[in-house]
Amino acid sequence: MAVKNSPADEPLPLLILPIPVEHSTLEEVTNASGLSLSELQTTALQNNPSLTVAAARWNAARGKQFQAGRYPNPVAGYHATEVGNLGTAGSQGGFVSQRFVTGGKLELDQAAAGETVREHDYLYRAQERRIMTDVTIRFYEALSAQKKVELTEQLVSIGDDLVRSTEKLLEARQSSENDLLQAQIRADQAEILFDNARNQSEETWRRLMVVVGTPTMQVTPLHGQLHPTGEELDWERCYASVLASHPDLNAARARAEQARILISRAHQEPIPNVDLFVSMRHNNLTDSDVANVQIGVPIPVFNKNRGNIRAADANWIAACHDIKRIELALQDQLAVAFRRYANALQQQQKYQDKILPRAARSLALVRKGYDNGQVEYLTLLTSLETYVQASLTHLDALRELQSAKALLEGQLLSSSLQMR
Repeated sequence: MAVKNSPADEPLPLLILPIPVEHSTLEEVTNASGLSLSELQTTALQNNPSLTVAAARWNAARGKQFQAGRYPNPVAGYHATEVGNLGTAGSQGGFVSQRFVTGGKLELDQAAAGETVREHDYLYRAQERRIMTDVTIRFYEALSAQKKVELTEQLVSIGDDLVRSTEKLLEARQSSENDLLQAQIRADQAEILFDNARNQSEETWRRLMVVVGTPTMQVTPLHGQLHPTGEELDWERCYASVLASHPDLNAARARAEQARILISRAHQEPIPNVDLFVSMRHNNLTDSDVANVQIGVPIPVFNKNRGNIRAADANWIAACHDIKRIELALQDQLAVAFRRYANALQQQQKYQDKILPRAARSLALVRKGYDNGQVEYLTLLTSLETYVQASLTHLDALRELQSAKALLEGQLLSSSLQMR
């Protein structure tokens, strides 16, 4: 039954969402005082403690590389023999000893340590990218949640308006008690959606601030655009980007090169180092000065370092195959991430090009019919709710699209706060 305006009733106020007939998808309102993605990324690189940890490990590796090439210190000391012989002080003097490292062992030690430095260099760059990816993903999650609060708040207003309108219609005997109960149910459901959206917005803000490194920062509006910009990603480009220069792969290659160097180092270990001992003493018995020279060289008879050589060979094999394992793991993650991106892109385009324009057109037709007294109020409210629900689903698709895009552009590097 179409609802007609009675002479005793003025037309009821109707809350209409600011949606034009010609649909123009979800355009974000620029907030000059809001935080942008680039500002948050810059802050995160300064405050996220995981990057400081990575830098400290890098510096520690550089220190070990420097130390690995240092020569053993000489030993100097006091030397006395035959003290008390014939009531004399015997021979008194000093000595100096030095170990000479042979076989290029120090050079190999330093080269192996250099590969550790290179590994930590790649790990530092990987951590930078993880932070950037995490901030990007959580920024769009928070931005989407912020927009969702706005939409669900309008749903609450629609629900409240529906209840008030139905109450007046019931008083005028133009509606039934069941219509009022249905309106109250819709209003309660809208409030649940709004409360959930606010809780989700608070959660996404807190998680964003955690990865930025400022967990106590008060909630601030975010400035950004949910709709993706730039060219669409394709599988070949993503595949090449991930596997060509992935920091984890480069770090694994550095570990394999270090393992190769350590094989050479293990083979050089049996080459004897030379210990030189020189002492100068004054012999009080003969009142003469005496010099002693002693050279010691260990003979590799019982220990030829064969166990360590075998272990070094095994470590090199493991390191080489670990490169392949990481490549396969990255391809596995890439397949999942690209599927997420492709699904979200398809869904977002479907909502933008078809579903939302049709919902907007339907809303315009229903609104026109209501204004002409041809459509019931409940039908109009249902059409409004349909549009808002479609907009919420579109928001979810945009958030998923931005998250998947950020993960692919970040070479699948995320979870910066996890220990490694």
